Amino acid sequence: MMRAVSRVLAVTGVLLTTFLWFASAGAQEGPDGREVFLANCAACHQGTGTGVPGSFPPLLDNPNIQDASHVATVIREGMSGPLEVNGVTYDGEMPAQSQLSDAEIDAVIAYIQVGVFIPADTAPAGPGGAEAGEKLFLGRVGLENGGPACHACHSAGPHGNLGGPTFGPDLTDLVQRYGGTEAVAAALANPPSVTMQPVFQGKALTDQERADLAAFLGSLRTRTLVRVDLLWILGLAGAAALLGLIYAFPKRNRVNYLRQLRSRS
Repeated sequence: MMRAVSRVLAVTGVLLTTFLWFASAGAQEGPDGREVFLANCAACHQGTGTGVPGSFPPLLDNPNIQDASHVATVIREGMSGPLEVNGVTYDGEMPAQSQLSDAEIDAVIAYIQVGVFIPADTAPAGPGGAEAGEKLFLGRVGLENGGPACHACHSAGPHGNLGGPTFGPDLTDLVQRYGGTEAVAAALANPPSVTMQPVFQGKALTDQERADLAAFLGSLRTRTLVRVDLLWILGLAGAAALLGLIYAFPKRNRVNYLRQLRSRS
């Protein structure tokens, strides 16, 4: 009798455990659309969904976002070229957000379609300083959260890497391309570049750093830049010096040296 009761209790325990497991699995919440938006979209479209005039189109009162299939395609594949929203034309490029899962895309679409945006802390804390931004760009002053200096990968204005190639594009006209320092400062809150995202993961720029860097890049718009490729100049100078040393070496010694090499071979 006791053995039968033990079996019943054991089976009941297994069934109850299985039921609780499935219940907890079903109760798990999906991705939070607001969090996905703030982490991946708010830097350009702003936490309020109003975008940046002339640079990033608004999502608030944007009729295009009601087409979930269209929005999902834009998120997955990106979008470039002229786009008109509420009578205003935007001609920029949105990179594909390939890091987002299908569940995250569905969640963020549901969030933006509601149109009740919560302001995100993406506005600079105060006016940016070009001089302070230049020091940050060059790494003369370290970034507060430990991120690398921009100059490690980018050139801008008079600051090139000896005129040679860099890992990232030249940023001299970045403010012009983005339509203002505010747009650049906003974009730096969550860099849209797939290459930059892992580099600055957990090392976000502070509001003041973004404002200062944007001010520095904005100060480059009126400068007339004459770039000299110093790497080529140094290379040619080195080659000329080497040839000069070769021809300065006495011919008789050169002939004897060649004979020694031939005899050894």
